[in-house]
Amino acid sequence: MCNQTDSIKLHIFFLTLLISSTLFAQQHDTIFLTRQVADTPYASYHAVFVDTSMKYKTDLTNFSFNNFDSATYFDQLTNLRPLKGKRHLFNNFPKKWIALYQLKGKHYLYRPSDFGYHFRFEVNDSTTIDFTMEGPEPSRLDKISFVSLTHALIDRTNYWEGSRVAIKLVDTARGIAVFTFCPTKSKKEGYQVLMVDVKKAHMFPTIVNYCPTDKQPEFDFDKIDFKSLLK
Repeated sequence: MCNQTDSIKLHIFFLTLLISSTLFAQQHDTIFLTRQVADTPYASYHAVFVDTSMKYKTDLTNFSFNNFDSATYFDQLTNLRPLKGKRHLFNNFPKKWIALYQLKGKHYLYRPSDFGYHFRFEVNDSTTIDFTMEGPEPSRLDKISFVSLTHALIDRTNYWEGSRVAIKLVDTARGIAVFTFCPTKSKKEGYQVLMVDVKKAHMFPTIVNYCPTDKQPEFDFDKIDFKSLLK
């Protein structure tokens, strides 16, 4: 049980959180989608809000490796050798992508509570890289063909047998594309993801799932009508 001193400290903690979050909202034109403060069973603060600054975009568009990423990537890369030479890529076709979401007809980037859920995808001249919960997962780039300047087909080899990815730009001005992934060993049906070119990510606000004390359930976005986008 908390003593009087602990109780005072707890109330100061909550007051500081509320004041700082209010000031943050005023300074950055933040819109809160949800906000919760709790003192039982322990002190916690959780908020989901829309951020229009560049504060979170720097992390979301970062493709650099930490020590864990490097170990994961190069361990898997050894199983894909020999790489079959370099592939020619269109200079103006985006190489780095991050996930994009929809909410009430608008597009947003998303900073998840667990950063492992932040999906990124990179294409270079010999591999593709899927940044997932398991870290950066490389695939050997066997073939890349361009149906048009806005439509690429990638054939690749990897340990999870996800051999083909189709990238179709549906909004060139804002760098939005639909990625269609073929079935894998773990996913028996193909699936689609809305992505945006990292060079144009600054055009979209970010929904942030923020909790300094623990991880929270991820935010539910609207279901995307991919068929309409691809027409």
